[in-house]
Amino acid sequence: MKKIIFSSLFLSLAFSIAINPARVISWNATGHRVITAIAWDNMTPKTQKAVINILKHAPEDSDILDLYDKESEQPEKFFFMNASYWPDIVRDRDEEERYEKYHRGNWHYVGSYWKQTENGPVKTEGFVDDEHIVERIAHFRKTLADPKVSDSDKAVQIAWILHLIGDIHMPLHNTSRVTEETPDGDRGGNSFRLGDDWPWNLHAYWDGIIDVASPKPDEMDEFDYYLKHADMIADKNPESRYKTLIELQNSTEWNEEGKLITMNSVYPEYLNQNEQPPAKYKKIAFEIAQKRMAISGYRMAEFLNQIFGK
Repeated sequence: MKKIIFSSLFLSLAFSIAINPARVISWNATGHRVITAIAWDNMTPKTQKAVINILKHAPEDSDILDLYDKESEQPEKFFFMNASYWPDIVRDRDEEERYEKYHRGNWHYVGSYWKQTENGPVKTEGFVDDEHIVERIAHFRKTLADPKVSDSDKAVQIAWILHLIGDIHMPLHNTSRVTEETPDGDRGGNSFRLGDDWPWNLHAYWDGIIDVASPKPDEMDEFDYYLKHADMIADKNPESRYKTLIELQNSTEWNEEGKLITMNSVYPEYLNQNEQPPAKYKKIAFEIAQKRMAISGYRMAEFLNQIFGK
């Protein structure tokens, strides 16, 4: 089962990139699973049970249940982690009916913009979709708490919320840089080319920062790799350090945090297009990403505990 799952994810990822490189994914498979591993470890047993029970009511045509492997080492936790990547799996246009029913590209980010001036970075205006990551997180907070919403619908919404709370803590999902070359925004760093090999642009670099900065050894199992980094990140960024931030359950504020990080830290003057970032950038990016992943996991746990742990 595990080999089938990862084959499906790889093909979906490759096809998504080929079809729509402008809006390529979010934290990659590694990032999303690391975040949800942190979240799982901070959810109450009551919340864990409720969330898994709902996920098991997912519509058959969504293929969410294909991500559950009862023979795996930790079936419920791994199912939860896998579900976080489902919104990227449904990008696969080969599965046309599933794509049309479940894929929502504009939910992964928000139309928010900034530009660099001689006086520093400043916010600017641009196109914003009616439905976007900030709006959807707030929307799902209401619908997941609504007893009138079916478990089948909630299963899809949980898969989305696991993904979106991860996405909103990846700085390049929070805003796009406006320049003379990209007057409509650089699409969250997708237009900032780094080269022909992965990571080929700045968005991909940040999406896969764990794989960039700490690659998986060939002999290591995928889930051992995810859990190792989840534990490492949580140890370096303990939940007790971020109590106030965790209690801030406001997706608008979450997005503003990421926007400020992008404006002030993601595009230093020494970062050049058409070449891979230097070692000092990798170090800074990895430190920022680890903190954001930890906060994302803790906030996700609190989000779900508030709804399902009462």
